[in-house]
Amino acid sequence: MMKLNLIIVSLFLLVSIGFTFMLTLSTFYQSENSTDSKFDILGSFLSGELKTAEEDVRKIIQLLKQDENIEDKFIMTSDKTYAYHTNSKLIHASFTEGSPDDTIEDFIRKKSWSYYELYFSANNSIPPHKDLYVKQIPNYLIYGYTNFSGDPNTTWYMDDDSHIKILKNPEDPNIPKFLNPIYSSVFGNGGIVVYEVNLQG
Repeated sequence: MMKLNLIIVSLFLLVSIGFTFMLTLSTFYQSENSTDSKFDILGSFLSGELKTAEEDVRKIIQLLKQDENIEDKFIMTSDKTYAYHTNSKLIHASFTEGSPDDTIEDFIRKKSWSYYELYFSANNSIPPHKDLYVKQIPNYLIYGYTNFSGDPNTTWYMDDDSHIKILKNPEDPNIPKFLNPIYSSVFGNGGIVVYEVNLQG
């Protein structure tokens, strides 16, 4: 009886570990030639062909460094990594700011940002600044996103009605002309897009 219990517990632990491993792979990794099958992802893991978000960060940093004047440029993003490794300036944005009715240009110009949103951005930008209403137009916009479950019956379902969500797809015809996509990548259940911003101050 003791041996049977040990076998059952061992099988349960093995299945749990396997499920966790596959969930991690499908969440954070994606094959360069993925068809979104978990078996394809596992095969890619075993063959060393997996793509991670960290690889995208390195590629984006190298891309930004090709701009000879990057140290004088502003990057609007939620991640300080890019500004830190390129010695550029950061306009911090969580991409939840403003009003749902704002256009992309309204968002970039912080037209409807609340006092708290302006304060949080000012204090988390590089360099930080005390003037919450200073006019700053980014030269680059880096938008990272996560695709949550589309099933409203799941616990982790989120209804994404954000006006910013069109930035996920650089080929969306509603993307403003002043945004020029220069890098796009999908990984796991999310992705990242880099836009060059050509907007007058």
